[in-house]
Amino acid sequence: MHFMQLSTSLLFIVSAGIIFIGFFGEVFFKRTGISESLFLIFIGIVFGPIFKIFPYSLTYTIIPYISQLTLAMIMFELGVLLNAKNMVSEGLRAIFRTVIYVFISLALIYVLFRYMLGWNAYSSALLASIVGGETTTVIVPYVAKHIGDEALFANITIESVLNSIFLIIVFYFVLDAFISSTPISFLGLQTMATSLVSQISIGFFIGIIAGIIWVEFMKAFGKINYLYIATIGYVLLIYAIVNKLGGSAILAVLMLGILLSNSKQIFEGLGLKQEVDNSNLVYIRQFQGEISFFLRTFFFFFLGLVISIEILNYIFLYYFVFLVIIVLMAVRYMATKITTGKEMAKYNKAIFIMMAQGLTPAVLSTIALYYNVPKAQLIVTIAAFVIIITNVITVIGARSLNQIEKQ
Repeated sequence: MHFMQLSTSLLFIVSAGIIFIGFFGEVFFKRTGISESLFLIFIGIVFGPIFKIFPYSLTYTIIPYISQLTLAMIMFELGVLLNAKNMVSEGLRAIFRTVIYVFISLALIYVLFRYMLGWNAYSSALLASIVGGETTTVIVPYVAKHIGDEALFANITIESVLNSIFLIIVFYFVLDAFISSTPISFLGLQTMATSLVSQISIGFFIGIIAGIIWVEFMKAFGKINYLYIATIGYVLLIYAIVNKLGGSAILAVLMLGILLSNSKQIFEGLGLKQEVDNSNLVYIRQFQGEISFFLRTFFFFFLGLVISIEILNYIFLYYFVFLVIIVLMAVRYMATKITTGKEMAKYNKAIFIMMAQGLTPAVLSTIALYYNVPKAQLIVTIAAFVIIITNVITVIGARSLNQIEKQ
């Protein structure tokens, strides 16, 4: 009993500490641009592999549950962030840059690790899909504060949403191939593509239907307190149902979020009257932001818990990280140059430095760890270092831009 009480007390103390680190880290981030994820990953390493306060077996057991929960919330939040008006004005350019940045960096990282460094096909493809070109939405407001352009803010927000979506879809495409032992070859990819189309179709269709149902629900119960809490429950229910039916659950909750966030524009476009109280959408966005903060705070801590000290002593780790960063910077520069029009040319540097990675690679890397992908421990550690370094690059770049503007 004493041991249980001590363990519970320790758990509560550590949890409280993590929450406070996340809170004050958020304050520190808004002032300096340095993400709290850096501190949380470090604290996780201290409590996990160094002092072993949180045993690896415990962390490994809860990873699949917290990963899926976080992934569901990520996709719903991304859907809520996508604004139909901005998609029309800035969407095409953002999509073009996302496609170039994500798929070229993904392809280069795969080729580099598969054919030059001798990794197997699954590990190379999964690493590429984890770190291949994400831009976290968290860093966008900080950089935008230094630039102050609404069009740029919308453009980068759309890009950050889209590249996370693309990477998650590609990741699960490759993970399904690994689980089913389907070879990454032309014939193997054909088989997986057929399955992927089926998953996307199911997820897309159910997500649309679920969105329409919930809009009607919000019309009927819009005056009831805590509707935003019921909405989160509904998101989790749809995620579970679509996952059970073999569809793309992440796409379903994404479409649900898009439909809820843009219901007014969608209904007006169809010539129908919009009767949803927009104040409910404000509460949903606020509550979703709070949940995302909570999950993000704990997940970066969990990422630190599963990093291996032995891997940190592996000298080639830093060589691998260096190669990934070089690829990301080179492709980011190329994508920025190609897709920035004359009216946005003055923001080339701002767009280029927007390469900070965040929660998506953290979640995906731990999922790879859970499924015992070859080199999974190495992949998790590479992802952690890429998150840290890309955040540092973005912060330094944003500050340098601010100094240039003051001159």
